[in-house]
Amino acid sequence: MGRRSVRRRRFGLHVSAATTADTPSADAGQSGRRRWVAARGVAALPGRCQRSRRYHRPYRGYLFYWKTTRNDVIDEIGTSLWPYLGDAKRRQFAKAASEVNRVAPAAQPVRGTRTERAWAAGLFDGEGCFYLTAARQSTGWRGASLYLSQSSGGGPPDTIRRFHAAIEGLGTLSGPHEPRSPWSRLPQYHWQTSGRHSVSAVLRLLWPWLGRASRERVISGAAHLDPDFVAGGPLVA
Repeated sequence: MGRRSVRRRRFGLHVSAATTADTPSADAGQSGRRRWVAARGVAALPGRCQRSRRYHRPYRGYLFYWKTTRNDVIDEIGTSLWPYLGDAKRRQFAKAASEVNRVAPAAQPVRGTRTERAWAAGLFDGEGCFYLTAARQSTGWRGASLYLSQSSGGGPPDTIRRFHAAIEGLGTLSGPHEPRSPWSRLPQYHWQTSGRHSVSAVLRLLWPWLGRASRERVISGAAHLDPDFVAGGPLVA
């Protein structure tokens, strides 16, 4: 009788980021670390987390991802990030842990103002967009906008509501909308704000924790922000 193979379930963490470059930006791992360090108030990520970074070649030509299946690394990262994770990620982590007979961390959420803004900057780095509207033919006017979208089958997701609260309720929430992205089959919920003053106000709150790529996009459109934001604000820090 042949030996029957048994597929063992594994516990894993997976983080992805889209880019148009052929290789992951040097900032791809560092921006998240800086935001995490700012929120935690520590010098660096745990040692085993640093040694276990694995960047993989792009999926569909532009989506790079990092992952680990080492239980000790997952335990260490999970414990470090648990106080700052949203409800959906906590439930996802706990469910996966229980299926492989492991225990999820038990730390209570941390929701201070500084922590929430660092978390919001991280979410915007990965999911948000800074863009300029098309020029009007009559005047040549262009305006700045910020946009973030999240999907959910059960009403506005915790992530987008938490983001809105972290930026002091600036901008507007809308949804549900029919999904337009091939990555999602769930209804979409959008946050958006437009105009020089509103966009500048949001960026002032997020700027200390935004990654390099996001900062470079903002700087490229700085002519459409408040003059004081450019001349004496975060851009010169």
